[in-house]
Amino acid sequence: MIRELPASGDGAEGLDQQTQRYASALLQWRVWLEELAAAFAQFAPRAEAGEEEVQAVRERAVAPLVTLVVERTGAGETWRAVCARVLAWYLESTGMTPDAAEDLADDVVDSEFESWIAPDEEAVNRAREAIGERGA
Repeated sequence: MIRELPASGDGAEGLDQQTQRYASALLQWRVWLEELAAAFAQFAPRAEAGEEEVQAVRERAVAPLVTLVVERTGAGETWRAVCARVLAWYLESTGMTPDAAEDLADDVVDSEFESWIAPDEEAVNRAREAIGERGA
């Protein structure tokens, strides 16, 4: 989730410019992962939580996670793929198997969100409900 990189010259950039570009990309990626880790921690179910509680926590996490993705991507070209990946990572962090998490996240994003358009509250609510219902 790289937002901006220092300008790359005319194709003949020096080692210092390349180093700055790569360092900037890595730092931005780290900030993104730290934001996600904080959100995942905020919406982590208790270790002793039952199935209903886990589902409720997952539902509550959808809107903040989708909002993070939209803010980071500007709902641009890759926003839906990023959203599906983030939701899958989150669902997996709550105990869902990797395959089930990826399938659910892909299904929800594909069915509820449109390309190049930030989702409205109604679409996010439908996604939240779908994850709550099918996220067992």
